[in-house]
Amino acid sequence: MSSDDQLREKAPLEKPAEKLLAPLSQFVRSQAASGILLAIAVVLAMVMANNGFHELYETIKHLHFSISLGSTAVDMSLKHWVNDGLMVLFFFLLGLEIKRELIAGELRDVRKSSLVFFMAAGGMILPALVYLAVNGVTDAGAARGWGIPMATDTAFALGILAAMGSRVPRVAIVLLSALAILDDIGAVMVISLFYTDEVLLAPLFRAVFVLFLLLVLNLSGFRRPLPYGLLGVALWWFVLQSGVHATTAGILAAMAVPARPYGSTTWFLEKMEDIVKRFRKTHDPDQSVLEKDEHEELAEEARKVARATLTPLQRWERAMDIPVSLLIVPLFAFLNAGVLLPDDIGYLFTAPVPLAAALGLTVGKAVGISAFAWLGLKLGVARMPEELVFGHLVGLAFLAGIGFTMSLFVNSLAFEDAVSLQEDAKLGILMGSLTAAILGTSILLWLHRRGDSNDD
Repeated sequence: MSSDDQLREKAPLEKPAEKLLAPLSQFVRSQAASGILLAIAVVLAMVMANNGFHELYETIKHLHFSISLGSTAVDMSLKHWVNDGLMVLFFFLLGLEIKRELIAGELRDVRKSSLVFFMAAGGMILPALVYLAVNGVTDAGAARGWGIPMATDTAFALGILAAMGSRVPRVAIVLLSALAILDDIGAVMVISLFYTDEVLLAPLFRAVFVLFLLLVLNLSGFRRPLPYGLLGVALWWFVLQSGVHATTAGILAAMAVPARPYGSTTWFLEKMEDIVKRFRKTHDPDQSVLEKDEHEELAEEARKVARATLTPLQRWERAMDIPVSLLIVPLFAFLNAGVLLPDDIGYLFTAPVPLAAALGLTVGKAVGISAFAWLGLKLGVARMPEELVFGHLVGLAFLAGIGFTMSLFVNSLAFEDAVSLQEDAKLGILMGSLTAAILGTSILLWLHRRGDSNDD
C-alpha cells in the first residue's frame, strides 16, 4: 500500500469506486478521447443519413429553437445554434491555446520554431492551390471552397499520435500541436477575410467597443470570469449581427483573457510555506479538518493562494477543454458530417469538388508541408528536432491532412447557399481525411519498426 493510501481518509466504497471509474477518468483526460468520440459522431451521422433514419436525422438538424428578449428574438435551427453559437466556445478555447503558445509555448521564439512556420506555410498554400487546380479557377462557385483543405483537425491528429504511444517520439506531438495551431490561425483569418459577404458597420462598431471594454478589464487587473463572460456574450451578439462570422468573437474574446497571475511563484512559495508552518503548529493526527475550524480556514487559504498563482488563461482553458472537446465538437460533427453516399462510388473520383477537397487534404498537405520543411532545413533557417528524421515530418504532414472539423466548418461557410456543392465537399473531406490518417499512421509505424530492426 502506498503512503498516499495510508494517509488518506477514504469512504467505505471509495476504493472499489476508484477502480471502476479510474479507466473512464483516464480516457476522458486522454488525447485520444476527443478523437474517438469525434469518429463515433461521424459514423453515427453517416449511418443515419444513409438508411431509414435519414428523415429523423434531417429533423434533428432542423429543429428550431428561439430565444427572445423583449422585441428582439433569435430563431435558428439546432445546426445553426451549434455552428454559430456553441462553436464560438470552440474558437474561444482555440484562441486561448493560440495565446498560450504565443506567450509561453512553442511559438514564442520564432527562431526556435521556424520549422513549424515553414511547415504551416506549405500546409496552407499548397492545399488551396491543389483545390483550385483541380476545380479550375474559372468555376467561381466551386472555387469558393479553396479554404476547405487548409486547416488541421487537432483532435483527430493528436488522438492518433496519442494512440500510437511510444511508437512516436514525444517531440512529434509537440510539433504537430504547434503546426495545428498555426493552421487554425490561418483558417480563422481566411474565415474572417474571405467568407464574410456583407458587413454592417453599426453592430461592428458596437463589437469593437465591447472588445475595448474587455481589454480595459484585462489591463485593470480583473480576473473573475463573470464580467468577461457577460461581455463575451455581448461581443458574440454584435459580431453575429454585423455579418462577420460569429466564431470570430471567440478568438477576439480569448485575446483579452488575462495571462498574468495575481501572485508570482515566489509569492506562492512564501504564502504556502507560511500556511504549512501555521498548520503544523496546530496539527493533531487524530483530528480531521472537519473538527478543527482553524485547519479548515488554512486549507481554504491554501486553495485561494494556489488559484491566484494560476492565470485566468490557464484556469479557463482547463475548465473548458473537456466540455468543448467531448461534447460541442462531436455534436458539431454529428450535425454536419451526415451526407448521402453516391450510388456510383466512381463519382468521388470524377466530380471536381470532392476530388479537389480530397487531394487538397492529402497531396496538398503532404507535399506542401514536406517541401516547405525541406526548404527551411536546406536554407539553414530551420532545425530538425534531435529525435526526428525527415520521414517523421512526412508522416506528420499526412496526419495534418485530417482537416475534418475545421474543413467542415469552412465548407458550411463557403457553400452556404449551394447545398449540392456542400454535400460534394463533405464527401471529399471524409475521403481525404481518412486517406491522410491511414497514410500518416502507416508511415510513422513503418519508421518505428525500421528503427527497432536497426537497433537489433
